[in-house]
Amino acid sequence: MLIQGQLKVYSGNSKGREVVYNILEPGEFFGEMMLDGEPRSASVKAVVDSECVLVPADELSGMLLAHPEFAECLVLTLISRLRNATGKIRSLALDGVYERVAALLADAAVLDGDVLRVPRSFTQLEISTRVGASREMVNHVLRDLVRGGFILKDKQHRMTIVKALPKHW
Repeated sequence: MLIQGQLKVYSGNSKGREVVYNILEPGEFFGEMMLDGEPRSASVKAVVDSECVLVPADELSGMLLAHPEFAECLVLTLISRLRNATGKIRSLALDGVYERVAALLADAAVLDGDVLRVPRSFTQLEISTRVGASREMVNHVLRDLVRGGFILKDKQHRMTIVKALPKHW
């Protein structure tokens, strides 16, 4: 379980390309797929300094049997992750890169005073790993969003959403 920090759940290839499945926040658990005894299907990496609690597999199995409310929490978390994965697969198959980038920016933006800002951690490379596109294509999309008046970039390269991002191009 993640106590503090932020973790990235991802897969990579030998060419250095990555796809990010999820970003975990404090209070979330991970590694539960080891319960079936199969090899891991993704890697986990700290995005910032993080602290985790490790629970051995036999203890986790015992907790599931002894605490049905914990088992229910695990099942509901897995359902949520499956819905998220289904949504990502749908988006990769049916949406273009423009739609995926716009959706990610809109979902990640946080209110900063009276403006919506995209987190500084969202570099073009980070966006590309989250939407399954090349950094060059993300650069093209961001340039078009700036030209279209949807986002502003300041001198520190922070992005501010100034009008609703288009759902479809």
